[in-house]
Amino acid sequence: MTDVRTIRVFIASPGDLAVERAAFKEVIEELNAGFGDGAGVTFEPLAWEATPAVMTRRSQGLINQLVDQCEVFVLAMHRRWGQEAPDGQPYSSYTEEEFHRAVDRWVRTGSPTIFVFFKEIDPGQMADPGKQLQLVLDFRRQLEEKRTLIYRPFADMDQFKEGVQRHLQAYVRGELPAADAALEKVVLPQHAIDELKKAHMEAAEALARAEREHQLAEAAAARAEKFALEFAERAAKAALEGRVEEARQDFAKATEGTANLQVLYLAFEYYFRTRDLATAEELVERRLALSGRDVKTADTARALGNLGTIYWTRGELDRAEEMYRKGLNIDEKLSNQEGIARHYSNLGLIYEKRGELDSAEEMYQKSLAIKDKLGLQEGMANTYGNLGLIYETRGELDRAEKMHRKSLAIEEKLGHQEGIANDYVNLGSLAEDRGESELAREPWTKARDLYAKIGMPNDFKDVQGWLDGLPKPGARSV
Repeated sequence: MTDVRTIRVFIASPGDLAVERAAFKEVIEELNAGFGDGAGVTFEPLAWEATPAVMTRRSQGLINQLVDQCEVFVLAMHRRWGQEAPDGQPYSSYTEEEFHRAVDRWVRTGSPTIFVFFKEIDPGQMADPGKQLQLVLDFRRQLEEKRTLIYRPFADMDQFKEGVQRHLQAYVRGELPAADAALEKVVLPQHAIDELKKAHMEAAEALARAEREHQLAEAAAARAEKFALEFAERAAKAALEGRVEEARQDFAKATEGTANLQVLYLAFEYYFRTRDLATAEELVERRLALSGRDVKTADTARALGNLGTIYWTRGELDRAEEMYRKGLNIDEKLSNQEGIARHYSNLGLIYEKRGELDSAEEMYQKSLAIKDKLGLQEGMANTYGNLGLIYETRGELDRAEKMHRKSLAIEEKLGHQEGIANDYVNLGSLAEDRGESELAREPWTKARDLYAKIGMPNDFKDVQGWLDGLPKPGARSV
């Protein structure tokens, strides 16, 4: 009979996550009923609820004993820092004491493995936190700066359960990622950053002018706009440098109460690219309220397109198509060729997702013609790549390769490292489709190295997995 290994898992959390604490116990029970049996392990949940209700000199001491016994320590936090610990100096809460006790043991012995989960916070609350939430936000930034621990956000109980389950399974299998690879850089659109910088300069000039002329109301408005633009610019820089938590908090400050469309658009891009679709949608709706949902302007058309992209990401294709066509209708009336090209590309994605490849190709070709005429190199590269994927799906591999190489040439000219890496991935996949696995090695290796260089660990891991699956150099096929 195979020995069953017992893994003690402690959960620490302040009092505002009672639902998640109950969900934690459910996860342990589900794992033990299925995964644990097959893996030869059983998980034992440890928490303050398990301590006996006895009179002691210090009740936290009993909980600390559980922390000292665990092999895995799970910290979950939302808006509360935890119960004040008057007898826990230098720690300000019992939750903080438990966390640092686990960290100190980990530093000394390498155990326990520590997972940290943060429940998502509304940007409005993040922009104007009270004492408890500010302590949580400061802690989040400290973790990001040190990058010694893995941490993940979650939106609701289901996401929390899925995250705990996935991390515990990875722990048993020995498949945990390195902590310093847990966070990715977030590259935001350069055109949006350029527009933001220009607006920042204009706001600074407006503020200086209003102050010289003693226009108090105008000065106050310009100061508020300059404040929002400064925080948005800081957030974009932090995102690009991989300080994702810092960017999230700065974008919350930038968007709180602002009516600046550039700030709202850039923040939308950030939240969308970090997969916080609820906040991204909220910002788009604010833009539409400001620009006017029924007003025929380029801002409205772009916002409708952004809303469509959110729906597309959720798999709501009919709603997405409706938004794209509304945006297209506005841009056609305005003769806004760049907007028209963007909507054609988005409609192409809709058709491709539905498997309607002829219609998708038609949309992409229409978009490409406009982008070529306007000299929109980055957009052309993206559309060439999309066409390449359609041709690859049809089995027209030579046409697909031609498209991907055109995309690669443009991305190399522009110096867009992520785009270059994506094109190498596609070229490697074409080699695989042709049954020439060894020829996939060079482009995939280039893609892997680029993903590592620009801070995209998940893509790096995917490509490394493909490389590991290739025949060894010189090996014969059978």
